[in-house]
Amino acid sequence: SSGINAEYGERMKHVDGCELFDHLASCVGTFVKQESLEKEKLLLGFTFSFPMDQASLCKGRLVRWTKGFENNGVIGEDVAQLLTSSLKNNELTANVEVVALANDTAGTLVAGAMKYPTCRAGLIFGTGTNGAYSEKICNVPALRETETTEEQVVINMEWGNFGEHGQLSDLQTKFDKILDSASSNPGKQLYEKMISGMYMGELVRLALLERVSTQSLFNAEPPLALNTPNSLEAAVVSDCIRDVAHVRNFFGTAISADDVAVIQEVCRSVSDRAARLAAAGVYAIWEKRGKEEFVVAVDGSVFSKHATFSHVLKQTLKDMGCSVKLETATDGSGLGSALIAAVA
Repeated sequence: SSGINAEYGERMKHVDGCELFDHLASCVGTFVKQESLEKEKLLLGFTFSFPMDQASLCKGRLVRWTKGFENNGVIGEDVAQLLTSSLKNNELTANVEVVALANDTAGTLVAGAMKYPTCRAGLIFGTGTNGAYSEKICNVPALRETETTEEQVVINMEWGNFGEHGQLSDLQTKFDKILDSASSNPGKQLYEKMISGMYMGELVRLALLERVSTQSLFNAEPPLALNTPNSLEAAVVSDCIRDVAHVRNFFGTAISADDVAVIQEVCRSVSDRAARLAAAGVYAIWEKRGKEEFVVAVDGSVFSKHATFSHVLKQTLKDMGCSVKLETATDGSGLGSALIAAVA
């Protein structure tokens, strides 16, 4: 789906569920045709980056949509089966079998473990955020009575929803609350809304608008883009931190040096807070695992491309005495699911 333009990609977040999964099957079909694999039986690992109740390796029901998706007819359904049905209805993908279903964090953990033997956790810092880590089965109450020879299990934390019961209320600013109330899922994914790329730009926009209202920015006449909700992307926030020229390119060449300084300050503040909050989540995993040293595999554009996020995250962990090592796992979520499918 990498060739989809932004407008089309946004539309797919709101279409009927059947159309969404038919589109995924079509993307798989394009790959099958390009690689001349129409006559081959192919095993597929399905990366599904949303909260689900996973009953087995290849069965998981969607609990709720996040990251702006609102496709009808999917919540409560087995997403692996929905994709399987769409694959079977497409001539190019009739021989493709879904054999593994994995959250993107679990995939990143598996991909990281292939390269780093001491990898014990996988994190995503991109459009959304989440974490997964390996845990002893004896430490998981729901699995203590399970008959299995396995000693470890991967826990998908769904940490993006942390704060649902008020745990973050003391840390939320007025801008967090405005953003949350205007979102498609008020009261949900609060930790994610304070960290991830999908919301970073909007927090900056809201903070800058308040400066405008007090007549301390843009001479109280904001650029048109600043009045449009969700018009400021995380990539712009990063670029503004990195280079004054980017600030002027986006906000206008006529803005004053003082305005540029304020914009960069706000971009840094929102970004640094995101990184430090992310570090708290990493620290929690480290503490839960007995404060041992291990590798954490990380995927996502905010971690890999943002001007300061990864540096501030690592420095904060160092300041807290956390002895984990963060390693980039490029496309770890996809690679991990493929590895899981290969051994399924």
